[in-house]
Amino acid sequence: MSAVIATRPVVVPRGANSLERGSIRIAAAVTRWATGRAEQREDQRLRMLATIQAEQTQKADPRAADHMLAQMGMPRR
Repeated sequence: MSAVIATRPVVVPRGANSLERGSIRIAAAVTRWATGRAEQREDQRLRMLATIQAEQTQKADPRAADHMLAQMGMPRR
């Protein structure tokens, strides 16, 4: 989830000169970029953890061992 919520355009103080207004807008853009990257990494991490959990909780197929033995030409159990 995002730590920064953009509800309106960047607020610039009335007495700010053009350099200050520009730097405030750049800071807002960098904040949006960094927040987006952090959210993407968090989503990727959660997907990876869910995949690992699904693999670890998956029940073993009892016929899988028999199938592998048959593929290798060995007698089944």
